[in-house]
Amino acid sequence: MVEYLWLLFSYLFASIPNGYLITKWIAKKDIREVGQEKLSGSNIIQNIGFLPGALSGAFDLFKGVVAIFGAQMLCLPGLFQALAGILAVCGQMWPVFFHFWGGRGGSVCIGVLLMFSPLIAGVFIVIWIGGRLISKDYGAPIGLVLGLVAAIILSFYFEKKEIIIFSSVSLFLILIQRVLGKPGSLKEIQDKKVILWRLLLDRDTKKKV
Repeated sequence: MVEYLWLLFSYLFASIPNGYLITKWIAKKDIREVGQEKLSGSNIIQNIGFLPGALSGAFDLFKGVVAIFGAQMLCLPGLFQALAGILAVCGQMWPVFFHFWGGRGGSVCIGVLLMFSPLIAGVFIVIWIGGRLISKDYGAPIGLVLGLVAAIILSFYFEKKEIIIFSSVSLFLILIQRVLGKPGSLKEIQDKKVILWRLLLDRDTKKKV
């Protein structure tokens, strides 16, 4: 029973819309009406400012840390630790408190991976941030995918089953969220190329938004 309650808590805690709250507090703006209309730290940095975006990203990272730290303190099996991390990612991307439309999930992944393996987390961060530095427009979404792929490969090498489960499922869910987009938007797509742009670039157009 304890393990299932912790899984529920991991999702609910990660559902806290910190991106919205921080942006409202600092900039007096609704992030749902800005840029990609996502609660992600990157959207806030690009369209609101570095400070609110950094604060939101840090809290998202904390969500991942809390999910795994609590599971470890409760001595939950590795599978439930991985599930707690996955549900934290789900909570950040599909927050129950915010009409199931949240952020990208990347910062939560960092928090989870840091608790499982600082080395693998470091590789993930380098790839994700490196992608952003290489391409300001497209690097972050591509780097996030490549970072998770690298985490999966390294977890096989180091025999980290929890990371294999977490990274594989999280990668799949992140791609699903990109394709689905904002709730109800998928059925309105007429140009099928938009689905490809969503999958690769996490946006509906090749143009910067």
